[in-house]
Amino acid sequence: MFKCTHPQSPVERSRCPKTPEQEDSFEFIIVSLTGQTWNFEASTYEERELWVQAIESQIFASLQSCESIKNKSRLGSQSDAMAIQSIRNVRGNSFCVDCDAPNPDWASLNLGAVMCIECSGMHRNLGTHLSRVRSLDLDDWPVELSMVMTAIGNAMANSVWEGCLEGYTKPGSDSTREEKERWIRAKYEQKLFLVGLPQSDVPLGQQLLRAVVEDDLRLVVLLLAHGTKEEVNETYGDGDGRTALHLSCAMANVVITQLLIWYGVDVKSQDARGQTPLSYAKRAGSQECADILVQHGCPNDSSSLSSVPMSNVSLRNPNINNNNAQCELNRSISIM
Repeated sequence: MFKCTHPQSPVERSRCPKTPEQEDSFEFIIVSLTGQTWNFEASTYEERELWVQAIESQIFASLQSCESIKNKSRLGSQSDAMAIQSIRNVRGNSFCVDCDAPNPDWASLNLGAVMCIECSGMHRNLGTHLSRVRSLDLDDWPVELSMVMTAIGNAMANSVWEGCLEGYTKPGSDSTREEKERWIRAKYEQKLFLVGLPQSDVPLGQQLLRAVVEDDLRLVVLLLAHGTKEEVNETYGDGDGRTALHLSCAMANVVITQLLIWYGVDVKSQDARGQTPLSYAKRAGSQECADILVQHGCPNDSSSLSSVPMSNVSLRNPNINNNNAQCELNRSISIM
């Protein structure tokens, strides 16, 4: 039987001049890309046409979907490449944070620093509570992670973690593995080179609250490096209940929010009104902060923050795009 086909379609139709024995035959054939065939027969010409049109429509939709996925993947790859280049361009990131080897291609997320592959292996041995290792080239880079990396960088990280090097010699790229490992453990486990805290009569936890409000990222990094879990979870006084995480979310500060979580501030903490940091992130309109909190197990509550009192504190956080965040701060900064 002669079959007439459509050149761009895998659906073949039997469009042949009908002989008496074929008068009631309304066949069509589907041919796959691998050469498999399926034969079908409709009861009428109109039914066959409807089937063929429906199948061709689905094939076209599937091809469009595949092309869309390819385009999204291509855009995602371009976005990751731009994020990685931004990380490489941060001050100090041309060399390993620990041994000064050139062109480092590994990162420690919570330290905000980049390192060579050899030092990255030693960071993994420290454990994720001290260093969260990630490859610049092999891993994905969600926006919140690249924001942390571009905000800190090796220069700022070492101004904190290598602030007191007097009497010590930093290993170089040609140092032995044992020398590098001793240095890295002394630096991050023993904190031998950690710069001291500024002189203050204010407890560390209260200093952290103030640093978050003032968007002082370097001081936040320093306080987190020195602080215990109890200190970084300290709240405002007088039964207020807000932690540093409540405040960073109120300010829509993605970088500090992520750092606080990595350093152990409780995502499930509640203020005096029973509201979690997620409520503050939503009130501030920060989807990024909200996503981070949910990812780390913050309960999704729907309570309103309309009753939170106004504050006269002036914020300097450039991430804030509305004035509502100021409503979430303490009634008075005088306790600082």
